[in-house]
Amino acid sequence: MGRALLNLLINAFYAVQQRANTTESGYTPQVEVRTRQVGDAIEIRVRDNGLGMSEEVQQQIFQPFFTTKPAGEGTGLGLSLSHDIIQKGHGGQLQVQSQPGEFTEFVMTLGA
Repeated sequence: MGRALLNLLINAFYAVQQRANTTESGYTPQVEVRTRQVGDAIEIRVRDNGLGMSEEVQQQIFQPFFTTKPAGEGTGLGLSLSHDIIQKGHGGQLQVQSQPGEFTEFVMTLGA
């Protein structure tokens, strides 16, 4: 579970770093982690205000070897492994919500 959460955080930090490297003035990088109990389940949200993802990227983001990073910077396994750890290993769910240029939020639900 720690590996899954670490992968989500690494991606969030990468996204805000990439947006900070643009010429956008007044941008303040933010990564938030929130937890809450929803009925019998625990929900963990990791949200960043980085570059965001298109709908097409969101549809592929959990596929093995899919990456949006340049060659040599990513293997495309982090989010795929996180997805498998959460869903197959712990019977939970991992979902993504994103708006290009605004935010990305991964929602992990366990125990539902």
